[in-house]
Amino acid sequence: MMEDTLPKLLHRNRQQWGSRRIGMRKKEYGIWREYTWNDSYEKVKAIFLGLTRLGLGAGNSVSILADNNPEWFWAQLAVQTSRSIVIGLNPAGSMKETKGLMMLSRARFAMAQDQEQVDKLLAIKKEVPSLQKIIYWDGTGLKQYDNPILISLRELIRMGEEHEKNQPGDFERRLANTKGDDIAVMLFTLGANESLRLVPATHKFLLSATESALISNPVHDSDEYVSIISPAWFFEQTLGLCTSLLTGQRLNFPEKAETAPQDMREISPDVLAYPPKLWEKIAEAIQENMVDGTWLKTRLYKFSLSLGYRQARLRQGSHRMGLISRSLCRITDLLVLRPLRDKHGFVSARVAYVAGDTLSEEAVQFFSAIGVNLHQIFGSTKGGIVSQPPAVDLRIE
Repeated sequence: MMEDTLPKLLHRNRQQWGSRRIGMRKKEYGIWREYTWNDSYEKVKAIFLGLTRLGLGAGNSVSILADNNPEWFWAQLAVQTSRSIVIGLNPAGSMKETKGLMMLSRARFAMAQDQEQVDKLLAIKKEVPSLQKIIYWDGTGLKQYDNPILISLRELIRMGEEHEKNQPGDFERRLANTKGDDIAVMLFTLGANESLRLVPATHKFLLSATESALISNPVHDSDEYVSIISPAWFFEQTLGLCTSLLTGQRLNFPEKAETAPQDMREISPDVLAYPPKLWEKIAEAIQENMVDGTWLKTRLYKFSLSLGYRQARLRQGSHRMGLISRSLCRITDLLVLRPLRDKHGFVSARVAYVAGDTLSEEAVQFFSAIGVNLHQIFGSTKGGIVSQPPAVDLRIE
């Protein structure tokens, strides 16, 4: 089988690693819940069969409205196996934006995370006549809802298991029939006058864009990655899911936004992808924390940072420090900068992406000085991914 689609890559990884390797981890109630490649395959299969039982067919569209978690990607791969189209919705998007995309996509089904997302979909149901079912996986607060349009993911999976008994092998047959030229996801962009547009992205395009990024910054099957950017966006589709399927890197999902910093430190990812605003926020938090420290701590930090700026500037110009300066850099890195990187989950980071927009020169300088290797990455629904180190002049401070 030629692995030219995302579901086929999942099938390949299940055959290669099965239950011997963890493919995803999600933190729940302070504990990391692990899923092997076989676990993910079985989840995708059950969701696909359940959706098939509901009537999902090739060419239909399914919206997914949720935060980053394994269910998002399982649902996506299940929909793609049916040769249907995934429309990712940003959970932080406004009601107007969600309604506009649902109307544009004419989604037949919607997958939602919890009560908040279900309420948002129910509020626009009358204006989206194509919507037949809303499938949710976190039922907290939904027990009292009496609406036939709602169905839990658990019930959907039960329906899928029944379908498997009646039509064994249906999932594998349909998976083998998926094509690289099938539309995998519809990515939304802003058109003229800030109008929303949905742009189709095929499996072939997503995988090609991912492979281009991997040429510049290789990823290994032992690498850890934290899923932070919404899967509704191009970058999480490529740097997250597609890279994981192609290379075997492990996808990790923080429990929630409030625990993300501690979760990041526990994971210590090898590859990072953050939007510029998050990088800026982290830089500000580090600097404020250090300035508010003791006199000795602040002085040692400033001295270490000045050496970091100098080393980064010389490295950019292909020059080397003298022996004494290099020794001082090693000492200050061991005592100050490495613990600082460790605190924020950067200690193992081989490549750190600034995704989607440019980062301020000041922030780029700062991260380079503390030893974080930043790469600016841009993407488009036509040109794929372009990655490059930010070109700035580092000053000594």
